Amino acid sequence: MSESLIGKLVNGYEILSQVGQGGMATVVLARQRSMNRNVALKFLPNAFMNDEAYLQRFEREVRIVAQLEHRNIVPVYDFGEFEDQPYIAMRYMPAGSVEELLAAGRIPLRRVLSIVEQVASALDYAHQNGILHRDLKPSNILLDDGGGVFITDFGIARILGEGGSNITTQGVVGTPSYMSPEQARGEPLDGRSDVYSLGVMLFELITGRRPFDSETPYSIAVMHVTMPPPSPRDVEPSVTSAVEAVILRALHKQPDKRYASAGDLAAALRLAADLPAARPDDPAGAEQSAPPAPRPTLAAPSPAPNESQDTSRNIKLRFTRRLAPIGRARKAWVGAAAGGGIGCLMLAVLMVAAVSLLGGISDDSAATTPATQIAAASADPTATAVAATQSPPPTQASAGSALNATLDALAAAADATFTAEVALRPTATRVIIQPVGQRARPTLLPSLQGAGGELVYFARRETSEGSQPVFEIAALNLATWEERRFSAGGSSTYPQASPDGRWIAFQSDRDGDFEIYVANRHGGQLRQLTHNAVWDRLPAWSPDGQWIVYSSDTRGDQTFDLYRIRPTGEERQPLFSDGWRNSHARYSPDGRAVVFTAGAQVRDASAWELRLLDLASRESTLLTANDIRDASPVFRPDGARILYVTTIGGARALASMNLQGADRDVVYAGPGSVWAASYSPDGQFLVVTATLDGADQLFLTGAAGGVAQQLTTAGGAYASWIPPVAAD
Repeated sequence: MSESLIGKLVNGYEILSQVGQGGMATVVLARQRSMNRNVALKFLPNAFMNDEAYLQRFEREVRIVAQLEHRNIVPVYDFGEFEDQPYIAMRYMPAGSVEELLAAGRIPLRRVLSIVEQVASALDYAHQNGILHRDLKPSNILLDDGGGVFITDFGIARILGEGGSNITTQGVVGTPSYMSPEQARGEPLDGRSDVYSLGVMLFELITGRRPFDSETPYSIAVMHVTMPPPSPRDVEPSVTSAVEAVILRALHKQPDKRYASAGDLAAALRLAADLPAARPDDPAGAEQSAPPAPRPTLAAPSPAPNESQDTSRNIKLRFTRRLAPIGRARKAWVGAAAGGGIGCLMLAVLMVAAVSLLGGISDDSAATTPATQIAAASADPTATAVAATQSPPPTQASAGSALNATLDALAAAADATFTAEVALRPTATRVIIQPVGQRARPTLLPSLQGAGGELVYFARRETSEGSQPVFEIAALNLATWEERRFSAGGSSTYPQASPDGRWIAFQSDRDGDFEIYVANRHGGQLRQLTHNAVWDRLPAWSPDGQWIVYSSDTRGDQTFDLYRIRPTGEERQPLFSDGWRNSHARYSPDGRAVVFTAGAQVRDASAWELRLLDLASRESTLLTANDIRDASPVFRPDGARILYVTTIGGARALASMNLQGADRDVVYAGPGSVWAASYSPDGQFLVVTATLDGADQLFLTGAAGGVAQQLTTAGGAYASWIPPVAAD
């Protein structure tokens, strides 16, 4: 549904060109003949045609925007369906998004102020009408040719005073890079959550970087909850102390210490900016920034306007909902703008325990030692959230450390080069999503029916109301579709089965910080391998089962080194240390080499590369050297290629390459935002972890990509196969 539409007439709209393509939507430019005007039509990709959640989100976007009549909110004109695909017709914004504006280079302070004031005006209006946006970010802020700024994508907005949303099963949606701490923890929200997101966006507009960045959604969300934001002046020295103070107040962990409204934030920024009057020939100064709206009272929000009160905005939902051919899912549509795919579930896991943490943080601009540290390895490329009582690592000692390049600010030349390479041998096919549940006995797609055995992964354990959510190890039998779990205490994550299938290595926080553990495949015979006060992470077995390689923050500065240790806990040996951040190591099938993620910057995930270490000579080779984030590598079972997570066009995908870092090819590009994958023992299949609609789920696909089948609906992450156990 893109180029095939060009030139067609869709319900009175003449399709002119495609203007955007993302994981969640395709946007085309069309001419509405009846009104003689250009409009943007947003279509659902084929991959989401059978997901009820997206239909709900689509309808929600239409109904919410139909209630909101504001000069800085993108108006929706129409809603319909063409060849079984729903679409939204909305105002066309020829100047693109703020995300594109950021990619073009430094933005003058006057322009930043104009953007913030207009966004603030729209936010305060929405809040006064009882609506939270919950996914404010640069890609959801559109621009017209006259300097106008418009909020779009209310697909996951929340109506204040509403009961629990049925859009997601776990209640936390949004984009982790812009998510407030309370949103990441799954707590009740008010308008100050959107103020925090606006503060993150302001930080990025001023400095060119986001305040927090890491390789996985988990890590980023944890950083928002636990870590003080960096000093904007350390990132961009030209920032004044007055502007910095505004940004840091907007990013306070505690909502009651932020600005009470977006308008208050905009007013404070205007005062801090202290700009001279704009010249008549200054385009930024010519923009008509909206004055801040009066401060809304969110404790008792005014009811959302009834659609019938304004017939011009009462858009009729016209298409008929029918049962989808797969299971009981109905046709659905995504309410996300192209290129701005919804980021991911963040942690209802991120936890009630953070309430006590926040109580210990009184000033985000100074060093603090919270009584309860949510030790989720904040900047770890595969971090998850757990609670631990310990002193914070030295990297939290100052909010002024140099921080975090923007995750998706890709260098155009490097990205274009990669895209050009993969275009020579395309592997993308239409992805079929079939949620199959975890205890039903579905039939795998024909191309996937050869997959069998057991998968081991980690999953959230339900706890009593008010208790801190934790993770535990789970196994799914692909023959019986039965899931079993075992608890090792605390939160246990990132499991890897031994080559003989008898043992599971994993990380856990049960002793107050992350350590490496081993248990048998049923959860018994628990053994702690590392004993220290630093983070030990991401274990993986050698092919002979004699070693476990892992990363360790030995200096307490998050520049992880690689170590290995016997499964008995003996003979701990250093493998590699160069002052970089080295993590996610995996042995080659012949045991002669280790491939891992390497980053010169501790938290600048956009600069992370892949490195290959020869274990005999201890010489290492960089396999990638570009401005695209490459991470989480694994060897193909025959040892001839390396599979890894990369970034293509701003989206997370799987690619492979040979052992020299050449002959790169795309393997899997959706659905969802990919962050982990593993081969089956015979190398015929892949199990993929991807964030879809705010939750981490497992997908099964062939080793060469192609169609994918969703394996879990209640969550699952970082899966790999348990090898068959040999008979005794």
